[in-house]
Amino acid sequence: MILGSLATWKDDHKFEHKAIIEAIEAIQGIVSDPPSPGRVEIRGDEMYASVMELEAKPFAEQVAEKHEAYIDVHYLIEGEEIIGWSPAEGGEQPVQSYDEEGDYALYQPSDKEVKLAMKPGMFAVFFPHDIHRPGMAEQPAAIRKLVVKIHVNMFKS
Repeated sequence: MILGSLATWKDDHKFEHKAIIEAIEAIQGIVSDPPSPGRVEIRGDEMYASVMELEAKPFAEQVAEKHEAYIDVHYLIEGEEIIGWSPAEGGEQPVQSYDEEGDYALYQPSDKEVKLAMKPGMFAVFFPHDIHRPGMAEQPAAIRKLVVKIHVNMFKS
């Protein structure tokens, strides 16, 4: 998991993988002109973004998720969001088995979960070994965010 901010990106980017750099640069372009909800093409199914407007849920109402085929880059445009994160250490049992078409399995939150307080301009990168619980808040609130999906094959070269 990587947590960062566009405010420090010019200094941080030199330490990141080229696929993450491409994703963050795409985010900068997408948010420079307020995007409408929906899919934004970047590289077809290798890398694309989903712009979302949603109501953040209370902690008790949100399950965690994990992906295998894609790495997520969550970027908060407006509002405040809490994303739960815990490492997949093995032995976790999904409450909903892996759905290959949707690329997700669902889990109950871990007692080792760390809550990441996201503010506009911040991003979080979740790898296939990261279980994460996005879209939460202390009090229900509207948020605008985008999630860039990077296919794991982009990390193999």
